[in-house]
Amino acid sequence: MIHSDPSDNKSSNNASEKGPTNGAGGPQHFYGAGYPTHFHHVPAHHMQHSPPPPVYQKDERTQRQYSKLKQKLERKQTNRNNGGDDDNDTQAFLDLLSATRTPQVSDITPTSALVQWNSPLPEGVTLPNVELTYELLLGDRGRYKAIYSGPSLSCRVRDLRPGCEYSVCLQIRAGEQTGAASEAATFRAPPAPPARMTPARVANRARTSLLLRWSPAADNGARILHYVLEMDAGEGFAEVSRPRTRQHTVNNLRTQTCYRFRIAAVNECGPGEWSEEFVGWTLGAPPPAPAPPALRDAAADSLALAWERRPDEEFTLQMDEVARGHGFLPIFTGTECSYVCTALRRASDYRFRLRCENADGQGPWSQEVTYRTLPERPGAPGRPTPKGKIHSRAFRLRWEPPTDDGGAAVENYTLEIDGGEGYQSAYTGVEREAHCDRLQPGVQYRARVRCANVAGESDWSATETITTEATCPGACSAPEVVAEPRATLVSVRWRPPDCNGGAPLTEYRAEIVGEDGIVRTVHSALESECTVRELQPGCEYRLWVVACNKVGAGLPSPALHFSTAPAPPDAPETPIAYIENARTIRLEWRASRDNGAPIADYRLEMSLTNMDDSFTEVYRGPETACIVSKLVPFSPYFFRVCATNSAGRGAWSGVRDLLTPRAPPGAPTGIKHEATAESLRLHWRCPPSHGAEILGYRVQVDESDFETDGPTPEKVVEGLRPDTTYRVRVAALNELGLGDWSEEAQAATRPRPPAPPDLRCAQLVHNYIKLEWDSRGEGAVYCVEMRGSGEFRPVYRGSARSCKVKKLREGTTYSFRIRASDERGGRGSWGAAVTATTPPAPPPALRPPTVLVLAPRRAAVAWDTLDDAEYVLQCARAKDAVFKQVYAGRETQFTVEELEPGAEYLLRACAVRGGLSGAWSPAARVLVPVPAAGPRPRRARPPRALSRRRAALLMAAGFLLLAVLVAMLVQRLVEPQP
Repeated sequence: MIHSDPSDNKSSNNASEKGPTNGAGGPQHFYGAGYPTHFHHVPAHHMQHSPPPPVYQKDERTQRQYSKLKQKLERKQTNRNNGGDDDNDTQAFLDLLSATRTPQVSDITPTSALVQWNSPLPEGVTLPNVELTYELLLGDRGRYKAIYSGPSLSCRVRDLRPGCEYSVCLQIRAGEQTGAASEAATFRAPPAPPARMTPARVANRARTSLLLRWSPAADNGARILHYVLEMDAGEGFAEVSRPRTRQHTVNNLRTQTCYRFRIAAVNECGPGEWSEEFVGWTLGAPPPAPAPPALRDAAADSLALAWERRPDEEFTLQMDEVARGHGFLPIFTGTECSYVCTALRRASDYRFRLRCENADGQGPWSQEVTYRTLPERPGAPGRPTPKGKIHSRAFRLRWEPPTDDGGAAVENYTLEIDGGEGYQSAYTGVEREAHCDRLQPGVQYRARVRCANVAGESDWSATETITTEATCPGACSAPEVVAEPRATLVSVRWRPPDCNGGAPLTEYRAEIVGEDGIVRTVHSALESECTVRELQPGCEYRLWVVACNKVGAGLPSPALHFSTAPAPPDAPETPIAYIENARTIRLEWRASRDNGAPIADYRLEMSLTNMDDSFTEVYRGPETACIVSKLVPFSPYFFRVCATNSAGRGAWSGVRDLLTPRAPPGAPTGIKHEATAESLRLHWRCPPSHGAEILGYRVQVDESDFETDGPTPEKVVEGLRPDTTYRVRVAALNELGLGDWSEEAQAATRPRPPAPPDLRCAQLVHNYIKLEWDSRGEGAVYCVEMRGSGEFRPVYRGSARSCKVKKLREGTTYSFRIRASDERGGRGSWGAAVTATTPPAPPPALRPPTVLVLAPRRAAVAWDTLDDAEYVLQCARAKDAVFKQVYAGRETQFTVEELEPGAEYLLRACAVRGGLSGAWSPAARVLVPVPAAGPRPRRARPPRALSRRRAALLMAAGFLLLAVLVAMLVQRLVEPQP
C-alpha cells in the first residue's frame, strides 16, 4: 500500500464513488505506473471460517433482467448452432452481468478487509466453453488498481492505511472479453494507535539541560493527543514529561553526564510503540588556555607555527600584522597542531595567539607572541669593468651596487675570475673594486661578481672578458721516465709549461749528455714525449727539455738523471737428473752468462704434462743443484731451469723428462661409514696403486685389524657395541708391500632402534578406520602398513600418534602393523598385526520412482531393486509437500489408492539395510486425471409457434419441392420408351 497523509482523507471522501470507466482493454486504464500491489486473495480452502456471500433479493427490475438474460443465452445457443457471431453476444452479456454485481465488504480491520460477491449467473444457466474470471479493483484517492484476478468469490485486502476511505468494484472477464465495472462499494478502515516514532535528536546542549526535538509520527487515522518522554540516568527508564509539542527541554541534569531517552506518541486509540533509544551528553567545563604557538620555521613570505596537541579539541589561530595595525584576524581553525602562514611580507613583524574549543565551549586566548619574517636575497650587482691599464700578469676591476638589497644591507661582495680552469675566488670584501694579480700572460679571463646579506647570496652579475699581454713560455717540468730504462733505449715524457706566454707553442727541444760530456739534441717537435735510442747498457745520462713559441725559447727544464739497465742472462743447459728412490730425485745444471749483472738466483720448474701453462716452481736459489722429494711413484715428470739477474729472467733451458720407479700404494682417502646398532659398514676412495695392482686393504678399528676380501674398497665390521665411537684407519696392500695409513676417522654405532608401539583401532566406519598408538619418544617417526587381500603396503608415515585410513570397502577385514624409527637408532622391527573389519554402509539413494496411473483414484509405483534391502515409500500432496509413509517392506512396487482426482502428488522412496537408512530418492510427480463427465440429459423444449416469416419460407420451400417433382414426372412421361 502507498501510505498517505491523513489530511488527504477529505479529498478521498469527496471523490466520486463510481467505478472506473468501462473499456475492452481491461483495468490497466484505471491505475498509474509505480503503484505496487499489496493485496492477495484468500483461496477457497482458507475461507472456510468466513461467512458465505449474502444472497441478493431479486426485485422486479432484477427479475426482468434475469428473464432477458435467459432469453439472450437461448438466442446465443441458437446463433451458435446457425453459425452466428459469438463475440458480440458475449460482450453484451458481460456488460449486463458487470452492471448488476456489486461486491460486499465485511470483517474490516485497521489494515485489512474481506470483499465477497455472488456468482452472477442465474440458477440453471451456464456459459458453454467459457470460463468466467473475476477482477477486483481497489480505489484509493480516485485511482483504481486491479488487486485480484481469478475464479474465487472472495478476496482479503491487506496493507490498508488505518482511518482511510477506500472503494472496490468488480469486473467480469470471459476469455479475451472484459465486462464493464460494477458500482463501487465504499468503506473506511478503522483508526489505530500511532506508528513507531523515529529517535529524537539533541538540538541544544548545556551543562545542566538538554533540548530534544523529534519528528511527528503517523497518527493512523486518529489525532495525536500528546507524547510520552522517558529518561534513563542509570537506574532505568522513568517518565520525564508528556509534551504536546515536538520539542522539550530536560532540566536539572548533571554536567558531563550520559543520559538515555525514548519517546512514544499517544492518540485516541492509545499509545504507540516506543522509539529506539538515543543518547545525550551534557556539557562540561571549557578547556584552559593553551601555550602560545611556537615558531618551527621562518621564510621570507611564510612562518611555520606549531603547538601542543590536545585530544578532542579544536584550535583557532589569529594573526595581527603590526605594520598595518588592523588587529587580530582568524587564519586557521581545525584539529591540527601546526599551520603555515603564507603570503606574508618580507622582514616584517607579526603577532599570534591561540585558543582551544571543544564540545563544552571555548577557552581563553593564549599569551601573544611576535615573530618576524626573514629578508630576501639581494639582486645581482653591476657587471665588473677594467679600471686602468691591463698588464701581462695583473689588472684592476670595479662594479656598481645592486638595485634591490632584499630588505637588508649588503654585507660583502665576491669576485671570481676564470682563466680556462673554472671560476676561482679573487676577492671578498665590502669594497666595490679589486686588484687581480699573479695572472698568466696572453690568457683570456672572464670575471663576475655577486653580493650577500643576512638572507643569502645574490645571483651572479653579467660576465666581463679581459685578455692579458703575451710573453716567452715558462720552463717545462722535469722529464719523467715512461718505463724502466732498458739496456739501449729509454722512453721519457714531460708536461707542458704552466704558462705558454700567451702564444701557442711551436716545438719542444730535448737534449741529452752522457759520461763523455757531449750534448746532442734527440727530439725537436710538438709531441711531449720521445724515445731515446742507441744508448750504452749500464751508463749514466742527463736529459732536459726547452719550450718555444713565436716570441722565443723559454728556460730549460730541470735535468733527468737515469742509468741504462743490464741485459738478462742466457739460458742454462738442460739439467741432469739422478734418481735416488721412488719419491726423490737430484737435479744439477751449469751456470750461464750474466750479461752484465750478477745472477741473483736460479728457478727450477716441474710439470706432469710438459705443457707451458702446467709448469710449477719447485726451487729458487743461487745453487746449481737441487733435490726434489715427495714425488708420486711410477709417474712421469718434466723439469726446466732459468737464471735471473737485475735485468730480469733469462730464457728457459731444455726440458728434462724421467719416470719414477714403482712403490707400495698410497693412503686411502674419504673414509665414510653406515652404522647400525652392532656393525659399521666402511667404504673409502681407492688410492693410487703406484705401478702395482692393489691386492687388498687392511682396516684398523681401535686396536683390532681386519683384512678385506679382495681389492673392493669397503668392509663390514660386526660384533660392535651399540652407541659407541671407534677410531678407524685404512691402508692398501700390493705386491711391493703395505702402503701408507689413511688419516684417522671417527665412526659411531647407532643406539638400538625403538620398539614398535601397540596399535589399536579407535574408530570403525564403513569407508575408513582410525588407528592410534602410544608415543615412543620425541623425534620418533612411525610407519603404518595395511594388508587387504594382498601384501602389506604403507598407508601412513609421520610423527603423529594417530592416522585415518580412508577409501576402504564396507564389510571387509584389514590387517595393520606398525614400526617406529628415529634419527639415531634407525628403523625398528614390525609390531604384531592388528585385524579390523569395516561395518556395512548405508544403502545408496534410489532413482525417482516410476508412477503409472491405473484408475481415476489408483496409481502403481515401482522403484529400483537393491540386494538384501527393505524399502519405505512416502506420498505427499504437491501443494503442501508434507510426506506420509504409505508402504514399508521388501517389495519393489506398491499400488497407492484413494487419490483425489485433479490433484498433484509427490512420491519418494528410500532403502533400509542392516538398520541403516539411505538417502531419499528425488520425488516423482503424478497428476491424477479428472474422470470424464457423462452425457448431459437434454430437457424437453416447449413447442414454439412459427412466426409469419418462417411460415412463408416453409410454404415457399414446399411449393419449390413440389414443382421439381412434377417437372421430373413430366419429363419421364414425355421421353419415348426404348
